[in-house]
Amino acid sequence: MDRVIYLIILPLLTAFSLALLKLYFRRYLNLIIIISSTVHLILACLVVNQAIKKPIVYSVGAWNSLVGINLVIDPFAAFFLLAIITLSYFVTLYSIKYITKNKVKYNLLTSLLLSGAIGMIITGDLFNLYVFFEIISITSYALTAFTKEKESFEASFKYLVLGSVAGVFILLAIILTYRSTGTLNLAQAAIEFKEVAPKLKLIILCFYIIGFASKFALVPLHSWLVDAYTKATVTFNALSSGIVIKSSLYALIRILYILFGVEFIVGIGLKEILIYWGTITFMVAHLLAYQQKSLKRLLGYSSIANMGYIIIAFALGSEGGIIAGSYHLINHIIIKGALFLAIGIFIYNIRSDKITDLKGLGFDLPYSSFIFTLASLAIVGLPPFNAFISKWLIIEGLLETKYLIPAFLILIGSLLSLTYYLKVIKKIYSKSNIERTLFKEPLILKLPTLILGIFSLLLTLLPNLASSFLEKLPQFLIYRSNYINLLLRR
Repeated sequence: MDRVIYLIILPLLTAFSLALLKLYFRRYLNLIIIISSTVHLILACLVVNQAIKKPIVYSVGAWNSLVGINLVIDPFAAFFLLAIITLSYFVTLYSIKYITKNKVKYNLLTSLLLSGAIGMIITGDLFNLYVFFEIISITSYALTAFTKEKESFEASFKYLVLGSVAGVFILLAIILTYRSTGTLNLAQAAIEFKEVAPKLKLIILCFYIIGFASKFALVPLHSWLVDAYTKATVTFNALSSGIVIKSSLYALIRILYILFGVEFIVGIGLKEILIYWGTITFMVAHLLAYQQKSLKRLLGYSSIANMGYIIIAFALGSEGGIIAGSYHLINHIIIKGALFLAIGIFIYNIRSDKITDLKGLGFDLPYSSFIFTLASLAIVGLPPFNAFISKWLIIEGLLETKYLIPAFLILIGSLLSLTYYLKVIKKIYSKSNIERTLFKEPLILKLPTLILGIFSLLLTLLPNLASSFLEKLPQFLIYRSNYINLLLRR
């Protein structure tokens, strides 16, 4: 299906077209961005709809699947694709108004970022996985430093150093995988991997985990994320939370389930390690979030905490765990996107993300404050919001497998997150004696934020919208032979 390759190519064509068209059609740049993003979203919906009915394998150049570039979209990949492309669409609309300087450069970088993420999700070989991983990394460093302030350059450099180290670990893991199996095709490597010596398997496993866990910021590999969030634009914050760290999580999950298999993961005790690592991550992140005076830093630590929840769910190695982790993942992408876009409207008006400066914004900026409040309560996991359901599914999976302490600590972590979000909400709706200029909530900023908030409510009010999709996700992970046969066209 040729349209699969266009998922990667279309954002690139748009980006480079903007660089050329700005010379002669500057007044139409925003229109071009809107049209191309809309076409890309429609294309994604068509591909995802097809992939749900029948998984897609596309070989670039019609090469043999063992030696060519294969793009694979099974239900799990389709789920991720729809989530990140939808988020990217609304962030792109928002950025039309929010990004006022170097707009073409910004859209070039975000388009590269999106193409890299899509490629990383649908590629069927480890070499191209690494290529797309580096595309995401390089564009992320540039977007962190986009404001060209001293602090943003420092945050970007820190991100670059830690990201480069992570990249080295991933590259070493891929090299060792190739040396031990003779192939970079993920499906064929999974077949050959059965003959690899157990000690070498453990080394390769550790390299993959360290590399990818550094990119999705499990404690103590998290230090880059909060600094990057603080100094970058809120539009990149939303993309980083929803796309950058989620793509690395996706890659690790795919490798663990397909290359190593559930039996190996459980047999060596990795299940327990990841569950308790995720528990430590969310507890540490919540405690640090409570101490923050910057709203961006608070949301950064909140993202780290939620990655802890998600890795716990996938570590369970069960159908229920995959469904719970995927459901919490989509909730986090949507809700955190709404939160970042809401605080973007705050910053657009007051030029600050300090919590003390938010006093009275509930009256000055009623729409964005209301969306922030709803999204805050949703991300905490209060009933009846959708994150309550996904967290409860994770707790249920832990209780079924006798992990009582992590299950109990998820409840404690949720209470901690409630305290620091309520602290912010209280500040927003407290009266201020400061005289302010006329505040604005432009429609182009308000509308994407509102729609993401509505999506969150729809998942709350109509859980069947997600459940029928989620039930199909474990088929190509736990039962890895399905993915192997699909990729090798058996």
